Amino acid sequence: MSEMNRRHLIFSGAGALVLGGVGAMVMARSSRAAGGWEHRFLSVAEMTADGALLVDIRTPPEWTDTGVIEGAELIEFDFNKPGTFLPQIAGEIADGRDLVLICNSGNRTQVVADFLARQIPNRIVSIEGGIRKVMAAGYQTVPPS
Repeated sequence: MSEMNRRHLIFSGAGALVLGGVGAMVMARSSRAAGGWEHRFLSVAEMTADGALLVDIRTPPEWTDTGVIEGAELIEFDFNKPGTFLPQIAGEIADGRDLVLICNSGNRTQVVADFLARQIPNRIVSIEGGIRKVMAAGYQTVPPS
């Protein structure tokens, strides 16, 4: 084998290993993100199974605009004061129950889940697609109260 062919083979193999590793990391993050939280779609029944706490972190105008999931805790996550959120739910998740977070599209809940996973041991699920996907799947929301 010529020196040039050997170098090409070595660099090709190294490149495949790097790309394979990056692909594996992306695949792992899509279903189970680092820090003990997941980002995936669940039905409303699955969201509250086993006594999980379901928290809608959107703003009051968003709750009014689309309605909310019946039984969800409505607690806006203030990104300017993130430390105020956990004290509002700490008593309800102290027993170790799962925490399910929902927003409009699933983007904010990913950030919040990552933030909270550094502070609590509970399993956290960020709902992929948010309330929009839940509604598209046929769920009829109720007015916020």
